[in-house]
Amino acid sequence: MYMHLKDRHYYEDMYDRHTVEWGRRDMGYFEDFYKKWFEIMPDEKPESFRSAFHLNHIYMIFVGYSLLDRYDKREDQINKMLADDKAKDEQISGARLSFEPVCQHCGKTGLRITDKSLLNRNGVDKPEEVLFMLKCSSCQKNSAFWEDGSEWEHLKTYCPKCMNVMNEKNTKSTKAIVTTYTCPKCKHSYKDKLDFTVKKEKTDPNFEQDKNIYCLQDPKILEELRDAKRRYEGLYQIFKDHQEKEDNKHIYDAMAELKKPKIVELNSILAPVLEKAGFIEFSLDKPELGKDVIVGFNCLDSKPERGDYDSQSSLKKLVVKALEDTNWRLMSDGIHYRLGYLNGRLRAYEREEDIKELVMRSRNLKPKQRSSDAANKGGPRVLKAPNGREIIL
Repeated sequence: MYMHLKDRHYYEDMYDRHTVEWGRRDMGYFEDFYKKWFEIMPDEKPESFRSAFHLNHIYMIFVGYSLLDRYDKREDQINKMLADDKAKDEQISGARLSFEPVCQHCGKTGLRITDKSLLNRNGVDKPEEVLFMLKCSSCQKNSAFWEDGSEWEHLKTYCPKCMNVMNEKNTKSTKAIVTTYTCPKCKHSYKDKLDFTVKKEKTDPNFEQDKNIYCLQDPKILEELRDAKRRYEGLYQIFKDHQEKEDNKHIYDAMAELKKPKIVELNSILAPVLEKAGFIEFSLDKPELGKDVIVGFNCLDSKPERGDYDSQSSLKKLVVKALEDTNWRLMSDGIHYRLGYLNGRLRAYEREEDIKELVMRSRNLKPKQRSSDAANKGGPRVLKAPNGREIIL
């Protein structure tokens, strides 16, 4: 029975060989770009800071980021491959035929299981299922059944000339199986060989040297790449933030215009407005200092003829209006009223993202789409790498 699960070294070696293969490929992309760099930037000298800065950045995009990603995911990916192959063996081991089949050739029972394997029954994108190979003790021929008892259907081969179903004949030896395909209609024929001989794998004289480089076994190379990633991603974020602020200048201008009064200033903003409307003895509670600053307030309605709903509604409108050009807002629990005593709570928006959301909502501002030439008017040039990353020049 075929066993999928191997020892850990097999998966480690396979992962590292793929890393070296992809590292060499990506290095080839970078070397091609390096040769074309001075065609793209003809005024730049090889020893200039601009060339060194951008070529190092491009190296990170073509090679460095991928190597770091493979290095960081190595253990998880190897463990996943181990777990997947272990699960396949457990699936095969636990598989049982749902009922006793009969020979596909002579119709007799008493078939003996000779092998179990995993195959894609309905396409490679479907889960693998267990296929049983059985041998008939009567006619000595083989039959194949899926775990649910349905017969395995041999895939038909069609003639490339007339599209008729071809006949197949297998010739077996210790080294190969040769299948002869013959069309019964137009007599077109060809052979296909399945070679069992184990071909000696070509040695890779540079593998160990390249493994040290591309698998980041050298701590110095690893740290240099990590440091470069931090630097370039930091600079890229600065550029993105700058570009976002340029594209949405109307929003940031509105944020700059917003007043940000201290707690003590709330008295001078609200008390005169409220007193003029008949709400007297305005005062603030002790602030709650948590993630946000929340301040309670209270006052009295000096107009006894005003009902509780009108009193609440009038006070709410006055507070909202008085604070609309500030970073303070009446909280959603609103105004509470009892026997002419009113109270509520105010919240301060302090974080940039909260203030941005506040002005966008209160002034009905929308982010602007970046114009097609925004990055080219006096700003950086942007190129696309083969892996989709942006290169800022």
